[in-house]
Amino acid sequence: MKVNGVEPNTGNEVEIEIERPGKGFFEAMADFDMSDESIRRMIDNLNISADAKSLLYSFSKATIRVGEHIIKIGRKILDAVCHTFKQFPNTTFGMVFGGIAGILISSIPILGQLLGPIVTPIFIALGAGVGRWEDFQDKMLERKIALKVAEFAPLAESNPG
Repeated sequence: MKVNGVEPNTGNEVEIEIERPGKGFFEAMADFDMSDESIRRMIDNLNISADAKSLLYSFSKATIRVGEHIIKIGRKILDAVCHTFKQFPNTTFGMVFGGIAGILISSIPILGQLLGPIVTPIFIALGAGVGRWEDFQDKMLERKIALKVAEFAPLAESNPG
């Protein structure tokens, strides 16, 4: 089955061949946890520049064609990310905290230039790990992530290359 989309940087149409998605795939891709209005409000409430918000709005409108079906792939990805952030705040907070700590260390003259590239990813991973520990107490995050990844699995190329 053919999957068509437009590469946003070049405007060129991209086409790949995938195996036929399983039963229920298209319904799952059309089922959103958050309404369009909730996504719009979430983007509006972000403390980022208007340009970044515009990019998120554009991303949310990205679509692909799978056979005869149109899938709102950008919207589905944003929906999954927002849903995960809402359900697992400790992991999210841990990653952000680790990133900020890494950036602060990177800002130290001379020492930061040496340690920043090493400690920033380590702090992000540690922050995510500590937060994940809190969120993983019952393995709920792992199951939810596996379900979200499985939803997108039919879009993988059949014959990469």
